Amino acid sequence: MSSALPRSAVQRIARAVVMAEVGRLRERGQPGLPADIWPDAMPIGDDGLGLDSLEQLGALGALAEMFGLDDHLLGPEPPRVVGAWVDWIMARHDPGDDELTVMTSGSTGQPRPCVHAIADLLTEVRFLATQLGGRRRVVALVPAHHLYGIIWTALLPTVLKVPVVARTLGAPLDLASGDLVVAVPDQWRAMARLVRSFPEDVVGCSSAGPLDAALATDLLAAGLSRLLDVYGSSETGGIAVRDLPDDAYDLLPRWRLAPAGEDDWQLYDAKGRSYSLPDHVERIGERRLRPIRRRDGAVKVGGETVWPARVADTLRQIDGVADVAVRQHDNGRLKAFIVPDGTREPTELSAVIENICDVRLSPAERPRSVRFGAALPRNIMGKLEDWA
Repeated sequence: MSSALPRSAVQRIARAVVMAEVGRLRERGQPGLPADIWPDAMPIGDDGLGLDSLEQLGALGALAEMFGLDDHLLGPEPPRVVGAWVDWIMARHDPGDDELTVMTSGSTGQPRPCVHAIADLLTEVRFLATQLGGRRRVVALVPAHHLYGIIWTALLPTVLKVPVVARTLGAPLDLASGDLVVAVPDQWRAMARLVRSFPEDVVGCSSAGPLDAALATDLLAAGLSRLLDVYGSSETGGIAVRDLPDDAYDLLPRWRLAPAGEDDWQLYDAKGRSYSLPDHVERIGERRLRPIRRRDGAVKVGGETVWPARVADTLRQIDGVADVAVRQHDNGRLKAFIVPDGTREPTELSAVIENICDVRLSPAERPRSVRFGAALPRNIMGKLEDWA
């Protein structure tokens, strides 16, 4: 079977890549790009997407990084319509030689590339398709420029031979029997409150962070027929899948676990390549695992990986702050405990902290709850403990 990227998948991925790049380039408050399908004939500039010259260059650069493209494949004139972007991508990708590069964040918060063979991704997708019989449509609540969205909302629909529709929470989802809903935990948390009952035979999928059993139970009680949780990373793609509310994951066929020191495990694929797991895990038999804790201290907020320690370091540099602790709140967002040094009035310090958060931190990194105190909360052993 061909390992080339289907054109429909390229169209969806390219649209998501360009939307993310233009969103990065435009100032906050400027209008975004249309989220619906972009016809091949739609102009990139005026009378179409409305990209200015710098945004068009940014889009070309982002597409080149994602798809491994080179300028020698471009025509004598820069692309003028959406279809020219897709043609550029399709001209590069030949069966057996396809790769995609997705960006992730390292421990310093700097993006770093993760390269994946399309053949490996399609092998994963073909297995997933065997577990998802009867799907008539993929309902995407996530974009397709991250690996989860690429696999589940761009590649999987082409293998299942079903359409994909994009939906946004806050507007009607218009779900129907046979739908596969692809979302992240925060979106499922919102759906548990917004959707009173699901149509029959609707399957859900979640990834980019753990989804707790209580929430899964609520969603299943509301009529969701099945809820899958995918464990993976930008470096590996999907690693394992569980049917909630089960707390253990089944390894995908590509992977096996092997010892990596005392009470630790790593992944090996069929070619003998080794990969570090994003978490310390408990091995259950030959093909099952249960994540225990992150290796790098990162957490997932709204599907994004953030490092509370990095946020704490940023806040600790503010004049008037003596010490800071940052951790994840029960609601999934970050919270901060700040010890002032007494050189600023509380109202002034609060305003400065809010401004620094807006300027230096991404939306997912910004603490949504800030508490002030004379000392960080610690237990009798002197270790940092949680606070209300």
